[in-house]
Amino acid sequence: RQSRDLLVRETLRGIAASTDSVQLAEVSARFETPLFLYANGLMALTSDPALEALSPLGRLLPASVARRLTEGNETTAGHEMIVGPTAVRLGYRAVMDEGVLFVLAAPARTDERLLDRRRNDLAMFLLFALALGALAALWASGAASRQLSRPIRELRESALALARGERTTLLTDDPPVEFTPVFNAFRQMTTDLAESRAALETAERRLAATLRNVASGVLAVDDAGAVTFSNPRAEAILGRPLLVGTPVLDAQDGALGPALAAFRDGTADDDAIELELNGRRLQVRFARLARGARRVVVTIDDVTEVARAERVIAWGEMARQVAHEIKNPLTPMRLGMQHLRRARRDGRVDFDRVLEENTARVLAEIDRLDEIARAFSRYGAAPVEDPAPESVDVAAVARDVLELERMGAEDLVWEADIPRGEVWAAARDRELREVLLNLLENARLAKARRVSVRVIPRADGGVELRVDDDGEGIPEHLLARVFEPHFSTRTSGSGLGLAISRRLIERWGGELTAESRPGQGTSLILRLAPPPVA
Repeated sequence: RQSRDLLVRETLRGIAASTDSVQLAEVSARFETPLFLYANGLMALTSDPALEALSPLGRLLPASVARRLTEGNETTAGHEMIVGPTAVRLGYRAVMDEGVLFVLAAPARTDERLLDRRRNDLAMFLLFALALGALAALWASGAASRQLSRPIRELRESALALARGERTTLLTDDPPVEFTPVFNAFRQMTTDLAESRAALETAERRLAATLRNVASGVLAVDDAGAVTFSNPRAEAILGRPLLVGTPVLDAQDGALGPALAAFRDGTADDDAIELELNGRRLQVRFARLARGARRVVVTIDDVTEVARAERVIAWGEMARQVAHEIKNPLTPMRLGMQHLRRARRDGRVDFDRVLEENTARVLAEIDRLDEIARAFSRYGAAPVEDPAPESVDVAAVARDVLELERMGAEDLVWEADIPRGEVWAAARDRELREVLLNLLENARLAKARRVSVRVIPRADGGVELRVDDDGEGIPEHLLARVFEPHFSTRTSGSGLGLAISRRLIERWGGELTAESRPGQGTSLILRLAPPPVA
């Protein structure tokens, strides 16, 4: 293309230099090329009248050529146009004469043998260069693959050795620059794995040493049910050696073997049981090493001494409760005897009536003591279900207990706000008397000078019973603990009275709460549920 542009420009330059007149037909015949002359962009003359009549290139100068010749201050230009089925390369040369822009155009000749030879030579050269480049690329790719395969082979061999747990050989110190980051990362990984393996071996040795001296028996079972690990404590508890690879349990291990087999066949990930073996109480825990796996770790603890200590503690707790239960009947007995003593000295009182009332009360309390003794003798048997609450006249119970307290503690001011009629709620008569007596005794022992008992029927059918005193009160930080077992604000208290009272009331569906202001007094509020429907 460049050669044809150069040829047409040289042709136009030769035409311009060969004549001063515009004899296009002669010049065209001399240079063997058709010519077109444009004046101010419009075709003015051609070298052949047929060309002027047909106007194969159009009658207007191409706009792009006109801009280059006028705006670009250029004297020559090249342009390609489609004429019929072929593309024609045209050359243009401009001359300004008396204000008129004349442009001479000529097509590039397409039959130049020299240009065709050059084109063929160029095609052959390109084909040869492509073949030579393909051979060079093939050789270069082979060389590059051999160069790159060496570090890749080293990495592969080192990785396989590392996977087998072997010590890896040192990699090449000068790998190709492309592999330097990979080699550095592999060296770092090898170092980290070596440190992790050393730490794991240390942890395994430490764990093995711990398991050898731990107080619990530990053994591991594989998928086939054989021992893979056991510590001396497990052998001591089971009373026989547990060799690695032998079946873990047999008939001489009692219920432990069937329990382990049932756990391995089940779906739970962990479980715990208690069983008896050779007269000892064992606590056994099972845990799978993986979800759904049959490999199991068994932990065995001998809790015989713990169970014995629990029984001792339970007996101690029972003794405390029995002591508190015994104290409840003793209080009305003491108050009754004090009343008898005062009645004996006071001639105005009907001593026979007072004697009869207090004798009946003392005999009733003796029966209660007998029942407590019988219950204590039955301790350890299967517990019976707590008796259901029944309908109790709360007003009658409150009046009776308050009258009893008035007989025994005449130095206190006892106030009552109790309805005259019956006020029914869900409770049990005897236990409710004990609870109310306990609340009044706590008020008296708190150095109160005035104690008030109020029975308030509620709109829902239940009853609220309040015991208010003006005693010492309870500090705010201790108020939340007064219902805890064995907690007492007095050094002589057992700490069971309020705890037992609350437990009884909650079994009836009620609640017992406390309010207090230090130095001003305490209020105990007992809320009972409506009486059960008969």
